[in-house]
Amino acid sequence: MGTTRRTVAAALAATGVLLLGGCGQTDGTGGPDGAAVGEAGAGGRSIPPELVGSWSTERSANFDTTVFSFYEDGVYTRETGTSMVTGRYEVRNSTLVTFPEKGKPEEYTWRTGEGGCLSLDGIRHCPYS
Repeated sequence: MGTTRRTVAAALAATGVLLLGGCGQTDGTGGPDGAAVGEAGAGGRSIPPELVGSWSTERSANFDTTVFSFYEDGVYTRETGTSMVTGRYEVRNSTLVTFPEKGKPEEYTWRTGEGGCLSLDGIRHCPYS
């Protein structure tokens, strides 16, 4: 009878270890979704390295400058004037989808090009320093 209890206890302990094996990653090698940083971000989708960085609109008399910052782990920020929005983002081919902490997702058609700048729905954002 004692052997059966020990066998059952060992089996339950092994099951718990298997179920919890990926929890609490602390070695710094993975992002919040368990993906390797720089390889995949939000939703496990690949993050193009040319997108990672901070991008600013060119100044205009009609609107405040907007600075988008895209990070390797799928987190982004958007600063316009004194307003800041944070959230996560995904890249699906030429579509960039942002998921702000508050509000609805937003979709942009993106590409990099002239002068190393980023185009979001045809609006030019150049590297911000």
